[in-house]
Amino acid sequence: MAWRDTRDPYRIWISEIMLQQTRVETVAPYYDRFLLKFPDVRALAVATQDDVLKAWEGLGYYSRARNLHRAAGIVVVRHGAKVPRSVEALEALPGIGRSTAGAIAAIAFGTDDPILDANARRVVARLFAVEGDPRSGGVERILWKRSASLVRTGKGRDTALAVMDLGAVVCLPNAPRCRECPLRSRCAACLRGLQDSIPPKRAKKMLPHHDVVAAVFRRPDGALFLMRRPSDGLLGGLWAFPTGRRDPGETLEDALRRSLREKLQVRAVIQREVGVVRHAYSHYRITLHGFLCETSGGALPAGEGSGWLPGHGEGTFALPRADRKLVELIHREAGK
Repeated sequence: MAWRDTRDPYRIWISEIMLQQTRVETVAPYYDRFLLKFPDVRALAVATQDDVLKAWEGLGYYSRARNLHRAAGIVVVRHGAKVPRSVEALEALPGIGRSTAGAIAAIAFGTDDPILDANARRVVARLFAVEGDPRSGGVERILWKRSASLVRTGKGRDTALAVMDLGAVVCLPNAPRCRECPLRSRCAACLRGLQDSIPPKRAKKMLPHHDVVAAVFRRPDGALFLMRRPSDGLLGGLWAFPTGRRDPGETLEDALRRSLREKLQVRAVIQREVGVVRHAYSHYRITLHGFLCETSGGALPAGEGSGWLPGHGEGTFALPRADRKLVELIHREAGK
């Protein structure tokens, strides 16, 4: 990514937020597009939340985008539109934790601050053979101390980038490429044959599944009715079809009628199913069933929290991925 060739604090900040819980190859095109739209802190601060979420659409974990937008406003007001240099000031911004703050400070400003993101956590744990859950309080404190011990005076930037690269390319979560590792002879886990058990694997949890029903109200010009999700919580601030979960024993159609009565005070005639989308979130999976509907009693809400997605599917509406897929299915069906 281009951020590695710059010391621009703003660009490094954007990249570090995008790379939280997301792989480099996924982030790269979003990073380039985001910077074209918001080339500096002031441009990001004065943008609307809709514009920011639209630029982020598809990257997931949307709280990152909302926090980034809020933080930009704070940077303009409190820091004169300049990304702060110290870890303490960076940590005070929404969405920036200790490791992200350390990475920004070290890479952008050359400070000698350690990092402990997911890759660094794994590298440090193996290098010093630190056993136990790396996210537990006691183990994490040890890892921070070990990470700090790796930083030589004046080499904070080089250390941060090296640890990140080592974790991303060589010291992989599964099947680490120890033979290619330049630290092989110094790695306590490798020397003791513990590289596959450090850090310990977390037991995979069975994700619960929910059937979700979506009401598709379509105008004659093809525009689709959407509602803005509450700003806090999962997918906050995004636009989506009116939806509801199916309760045990309910048919999909009954669940949709109930949801529309409860949430919109609308009675609807359900015409037909127009699309089914399966999607997995971090804590659960859904099957989204879209049904073409018409109102038979009550009016669809109008105002700031509702809107119509143009028939060509453009505009500034940022949609969750499942809803965007449903839009594509609807357009495909309409084009037959």
